[in-house]
Amino acid sequence: MPSLTLSPEKSPLRLKTLLLQWGMSQQYWKKCKEAGVLKVNGAPTSWDLLLSPGDTVTWEFLPETSAVEPEPAALDIVYEDDVLLAVNKPAGLVTHNSSPDPQPALSRRVAWYYQTHQIPAAIHPVSRLDRETSGLVLFAKNACIHHMLSQQKLRKEYWGLTTGHWDPPKGCLNGPIARAPGSIIRRQVDPSGAPAVTHYQVLETFGDYDLVQFTLETGRTHQIRVHCAHAGHPLAGDHLYGPPGPQSRHLLHAKTLELIHPLTRAPLRITAPLPADFLAYIQQGKFSPGMV
Repeated sequence: MPSLTLSPEKSPLRLKTLLLQWGMSQQYWKKCKEAGVLKVNGAPTSWDLLLSPGDTVTWEFLPETSAVEPEPAALDIVYEDDVLLAVNKPAGLVTHNSSPDPQPALSRRVAWYYQTHQIPAAIHPVSRLDRETSGLVLFAKNACIHHMLSQQKLRKEYWGLTTGHWDPPKGCLNGPIARAPGSIIRRQVDPSGAPAVTHYQVLETFGDYDLVQFTLETGRTHQIRVHCAHAGHPLAGDHLYGPPGPQSRHLLHAKTLELIHPLTRAPLRITAPLPADFLAYIQQGKFSPGMV
């Protein structure tokens, strides 16, 4: 149960103002007020009371139900608490399926997990990945937390295997990205596109490949894939932006996610281990075991 106390050195403040400053959305405040889940000093209230210094506000998050059809399948959960769920998504699986025909999707598997563990939550993906990209996908367990996370900038770190060798081995790619003419899928670097910034650093080199760490300042569709291809170093196995290769999919993995926890306000770092297909190429390159 979240709890807020108006600091003794603060001036009197309206209940609504305190909750909005904390991060609650206007819409969620209205729903909480109407549902009668707010308490001031232990007493329920449905009014926007004027709080005095030292007053304590508590509330229950509103129960939610998922409209997503559950899919009975296992999840690789790498972090979970009362309000967050982080899953290591396998390659070949979409994050969310908006089609009327229920196809395999990570969101459907999360819905099954919520159902079987009696978690009263809807599906609120905070991050998304391409079908063939593996790694971390973060879900909020309620609309309030989802809104709060949408207001902060999450640090996302990816590992990718790229063709050729980067020179310099560390730098920034900042070409604007737009949809490629005549395609609803492909993107390209285009001066008229949306700003996109990708930082890269080569971790190791072997054979015809570099193992590269990417961090993003923006989140454009196919951003890393487009920037790598534009720089002349497409991801290994990226058949949309690079030449055909022996890999069955583009080797890109969302490895680390850093954020400020919306309740504790403490830094949180979540890491997902590399999948077997990616790890196999790294091991072939005789990288240091501690890197993975």
